[in-house]
Amino acid sequence: MPIAVPVRPPRPPKPLALSLKQRKTAAISAPTLPNASLAFIFRTATLVPPAVSSIDPSFQATQSRATILSLSHVNSQWRSISLTIPELWHRLLLFDLDSDVNEVERPIYARKPWLKELFRRSDPLPIDIGIAGYSYLPRDPVLVGLELEHLHRIRTYRALLDERGWETLSSCLDEPAAVLQSLSLAFRPAMGRTSAFDQAPTPQLPRDLFNGHCPRLTKISLRGCLPSQSDFSSAVRANLTSLTVSQVSGPGVPTADRWLAHLSGMRRLEHLLLEGGAIAGSSRPQKRNSQPRVASSEAVVLPSLRSLLLEGDVEAIGTLLHRLQPSVDARISASCSGVRREGGIDHVLSTFGERMENAAMGIGAGPTVSFLAIKGGESKLEVSDGTHSHHLSLSFCREDTQAPTPTPTWETVLSKFLGTVPFTIASLMAMEIQLPSAPPSLIRSLSGACQLERLVNLNTTMLRQMLPPLQKYQMTMGMGSPSSPALPHRSLLSPLPVLPALHTLHACSSDVFSGSSWAALQGYLRWRALGWRAVRVIQVPMAGGIEDEVVDVMRKLNISFIYVE
Repeated sequence: MPIAVPVRPPRPPKPLALSLKQRKTAAISAPTLPNASLAFIFRTATLVPPAVSSIDPSFQATQSRATILSLSHVNSQWRSISLTIPELWHRLLLFDLDSDVNEVERPIYARKPWLKELFRRSDPLPIDIGIAGYSYLPRDPVLVGLELEHLHRIRTYRALLDERGWETLSSCLDEPAAVLQSLSLAFRPAMGRTSAFDQAPTPQLPRDLFNGHCPRLTKISLRGCLPSQSDFSSAVRANLTSLTVSQVSGPGVPTADRWLAHLSGMRRLEHLLLEGGAIAGSSRPQKRNSQPRVASSEAVVLPSLRSLLLEGDVEAIGTLLHRLQPSVDARISASCSGVRREGGIDHVLSTFGERMENAAMGIGAGPTVSFLAIKGGESKLEVSDGTHSHHLSLSFCREDTQAPTPTPTWETVLSKFLGTVPFTIASLMAMEIQLPSAPPSLIRSLSGACQLERLVNLNTTMLRQMLPPLQKYQMTMGMGSPSSPALPHRSLLSPLPVLPALHTLHACSSDVFSGSSWAALQGYLRWRALGWRAVRVIQVPMAGGIEDEVVDVMRKLNISFIYVE
């Protein structure tokens, strides 16, 4: 007989585990944070950079771009919130405008709708274009036109352009630029047009720049292009603090007088750089015994100018330096070419010398001059204070036997310059001299260097040419004989020798301790050791060995060797 066995009813089956997609859907459908909280999270996750990170910035930008796009594609709520945050789309816009784009994979016609949408979504935030620097390739003219449609929002604009890009840009710069602060343009002819373009006029900014409305524009930088031939408008002059023009070639380059007309009224200008052909030289030959031509003596006052860098023909730079009146402590660097007349460099030497004298006297807030470097050769002469405050470079023309006046030499120019800086020479603590010889004007000038302690970078030529004359003049004066003609202003009873404070010589190489240079150096050191103004230190480079004989002589004279790099 069968036996009944009680059986427990089966349990209902457990629900299957939710798939990953279902979990995401469930999480999204669950109650979410308020819109304000989500917006704060979005900004923090995409816009705030990490406090400490070793990740490459370009990779961080790529990751930020991916995050922004992901947040806007989660659901309708997240998308609507992201569309209300213009900072997110502003980040994407700047990334797409400044990144290197493969024009084959992503041509401009395919990117244009997306860029237009980014411009719309990022409104009204200001736009900085090209802040990473100039790209290798000229900017696409279609992209230039798209960007300048929003000129009223552009704060910084930097671009490399070819002929087509420049044409597009010129047609768009007649609109007001309310927030524009910096404009940097570089022009480069398209490939294959360089030789033909050399004869074409240099590209120029449009005459009616920004329709006269650019209240915040403070910086203009032009490379390979020029401002309009007409003067800057009063709106551009009013707030401009920096002007740079360089690498210019072809017709249409402004003369010095034209530049002075441009600069007049720029009372807030702090930095001015004109180089690389930005100043047209004088093409008309000068008459015999004529003075440098200056079209007007009216001064152009630039009271805020702190940095002045000029490069060009010596006549043109002389005109600029003669009429410009920058601040007292302005830094001046001038590179003059075409030095072919004695009178052509007078304005350059007098202005540069006056600036160095003011610095040596402590006039102005700039650093005082305690170091002077004089370097040159048969075709060039450079004078510098060792910093960026004062630098003068002169390039001499070759001797022209048919010229009405003789071409000046570096000796005559150096003599003129040294005559303009007596107080500077008297206040020097160190000096570097690299010249083919030591002319009498240099020795005469050194007689006033009563505080000079160090002569640096002495080479074999300067040791042979300079030390014996210094020793000769000192011995002649110390013996009470008549004063040397090279030192007419010194008294017969002068108690101090030339360079009384000198205690250190710095040699540029170990070659100075051999041959005639070593004989000149040894004789000078022995003579100094006879009195109470002996040289105590000689600095030599680490490379190169010193012979035992030299070391013994130095030990007997109680002179220390210091090896420097």
